[in-house]
Amino acid sequence: MTFVFNLCFAVAVYFNLLVLIPFFFKKQKFFLYILFLLGLISLAAFFIDFLLVYPLGRFVQGEKYFEELTFVVWFNFAFFTFIYVGLTSFLSLMREWFILQKISFQLKDIEREKLEAELKALKAQINPHFLFNTLNNIYSLTLDKSDKAPSLVLKLSDLMRYILYDCNDRYVLMEKELEFIKNYLDLQKIRLDDSIPVKMEVKGNVARSKIAPLLFEPLIENAFKHGAYGKNNGGFVNILLNFEDENHIELLIENRSQHVWDKEDEKNSGIGIKNVIRRLELLYPEKHRLEIKDEDNLFKVSLQIDLS
Repeated sequence: MTFVFNLCFAVAVYFNLLVLIPFFFKKQKFFLYILFLLGLISLAAFFIDFLLVYPLGRFVQGEKYFEELTFVVWFNFAFFTFIYVGLTSFLSLMREWFILQKISFQLKDIEREKLEAELKALKAQINPHFLFNTLNNIYSLTLDKSDKAPSLVLKLSDLMRYILYDCNDRYVLMEKELEFIKNYLDLQKIRLDDSIPVKMEVKGNVARSKIAPLLFEPLIENAFKHGAYGKNNGGFVNILLNFEDENHIELLIENRSQHVWDKEDEKNSGIGIKNVIRRLELLYPEKHRLEIKDEDNLFKVSLQIDLS
């Protein structure tokens, strides 16, 4: 009798684990799962009846005793079957949940490492791009034997110190990034010798804000590269940094765009802007808005970021 009970339990449990849970429960077909589970238990009960109750019936005297025996057998079988099925289902689902959690954590680690690698590559792309352009400016001044070259080299050393030592983290204090931008503007003013008006305005409190380092630099550099071509020609660069609060920042850049680009200009400018766009996608997904317009001889950049 015990062997028959255990056999029916085992069939019900393994059929539930191997068939019903994978094909119905995991696919959220709960009604069909319950329906087939009840059918499975009923089928197993039929075999219990056929193999145990009916053979024992001939040894039981009286219909009443036979009915009581049938009820006891059915009740015990149903009770223990539900316990077996419920417990094994729970353990199986918990085991798979832990496995899925482990895989999920591993995938997140891989995704995070991939993200960090791409961000480092993008940041590494900015550094030589910025350095190359600045050295080109210094080289042009040295050819003209300009006295401004030493001052440019000193400013460049300050900028490179920030890039090398303060930009290793994913985010930096906005105060430091703002200081870098101001130093960069000073460098450009030395190079241009105030030949064009450069205006920068900061609104709001930046004390507690953090931002990805060197995020604004390619956009500001682009304004000087293609808009700083002489005051007499109407050249100018206007920059506005507006901090609505510690979690929202807006960058507005406006400059003249009468400069005729060649293919090399377009290529170099595209590297910086594409870099910014990709970093924004990685660091501030669905938390930024970037608009770039070139119309009526004006090049305008509007960037809004939610830093929260």
